Amino acid sequence: MSSSEDNNNTMSVIYRPVEKHEQQQAIDLWYSVFPTQKGFFERYFDPQASPNYQEGDTLGAWINEKLVSAIHIRRLHIRSRDDNTEYLCGAIANVATLEEHRKHGYSRHLLRMAITKMEQSEQFDLSVLGTGRPNHYSVLGWEQISLPSPISIEWSHFNSSGDNHHQWYSVNDILSSNSQVLLDIHSNKPRTYQFNRSPATMFQHWTGWNWNKENAIVYLLRDAQQGYIVITKSDNVNDVYVSEWRASNVDMEKKLFRLAANEIRRRQPQIKTIRFHTVPQYMTLEELEEWAGTVCVSKNDHTMMRNIRLSNEILEKIKAAYLSGHATFWTGDYF
Repeated sequence: MSSSEDNNNTMSVIYRPVEKHEQQQAIDLWYSVFPTQKGFFERYFDPQASPNYQEGDTLGAWINEKLVSAIHIRRLHIRSRDDNTEYLCGAIANVATLEEHRKHGYSRHLLRMAITKMEQSEQFDLSVLGTGRPNHYSVLGWEQISLPSPISIEWSHFNSSGDNHHQWYSVNDILSSNSQVLLDIHSNKPRTYQFNRSPATMFQHWTGWNWNKENAIVYLLRDAQQGYIVITKSDNVNDVYVSEWRASNVDMEKKLFRLAANEIRRRQPQIKTIRFHTVPQYMTLEELEEWAGTVCVSKNDHTMMRNIRLSNEILEKIKAAYLSGHATFWTGDYF
């Protein structure tokens, strides 16, 4: 526990972890700062949604026994495809301060506490976060990672004549019947690095919730083919987007891309350019362009990463994978 004086209001500020009986205060604070659907913030403390949560992973600043600022460290594992090593990642989430208490350095103090907690625990390997305010975090050691996202393809060969028999599922339908299948494909056909979504309850509570929020539809390749692809905002001509996919090989990846492009065109006939979250899993950009059409790669600078205890060699390897798109943070993994 620590305390300090607010220079403007001479109020005593107490910084400490949020205890179990105070979790609702943190939830209420987050809803007041980040209005969203009910049920979202409760998941950070729900043992089914967040089985790795430990008391003390939420840090808060109190003034006169009122919680005025809070941040959360979500424990996620990033798995390496090459050697199956898992790295514990402290995903910084819900950095929130009540409006009337902003610009006094409360959240930055909490971020310093989070760094100290992760370093002293001897458990965390690195930390990531997503933000539109990089300067707030860069002074504390987080570094922007420019991800190749999204990519846009001027699709050159729409052809839906043979796709009518392919069934796209709503999120609720696919999760009720094939949740474990999706999780297994995600785990068994990994990119270079990826978040571990197990167990299935965590996958449903987070990835499923995010897909549902974005009005997603899912196509599933079964049996030996093994793969799936997700289209979000499928009925919105301006925002429709291929947000995630997994495939067993390049041929299955091409099949999934074609199915998604044709389904988007079927729903939105005026669309000529198809947006994908990131670069393909198996094709190079040159191969993709030759096969599908002109490719344009955008950059997303909202992701930041900070080392906790990795060697420079491993950290640079992880960063390089994300910079190239061989690893990515899917929208379904939003934390």
